[in-house]
Amino acid sequence: MAKDTKFLDAFARQIKLSIHTIAPAKVVRFSETKQTADIQLLFMTVYADGTKEPYGMIEDVPVLYQRFKLNQGQSFTATINGVTQTVQVEQDLVYTPFLRAGDIVVVGFAERALDNLTNRPFDPEFHRTHSVQDAIILGVLQ
Repeated sequence: MAKDTKFLDAFARQIKLSIHTIAPAKVVRFSETKQTADIQLLFMTVYADGTKEPYGMIEDVPVLYQRFKLNQGQSFTATINGVTQTVQVEQDLVYTPFLRAGDIVVVGFAERALDNLTNRPFDPEFHRTHSVQDAIILGVLQ
């Protein structure tokens, strides 16, 4: 019985290791114009025999950004480089990411392939699930 349990435990572990959810990664390059980054996952691939190796670089990973809406006409005071100014909001504020090579980021992996992403429901067409090819940078850890 013990051998059966060992086999099933190892089998379950391999399945779990093949499902990518969230992982830390290091930024190798960042394109501010495209808002994408080339990254290196910090977790290593672990094979059934226990050997490990680093993942290859993942290129052109989109970076999540935030858009905030303040009430039009709302004012706030900000101090920048020692100068205090009152600013009145006239439009939505969009905070775009800025990453540096060496930043440690948290990366999520889409449930299904993102190749055909549009603003409407779509058929992913590909059978990938939780793949490193469908990474999205969610934020900076360090």
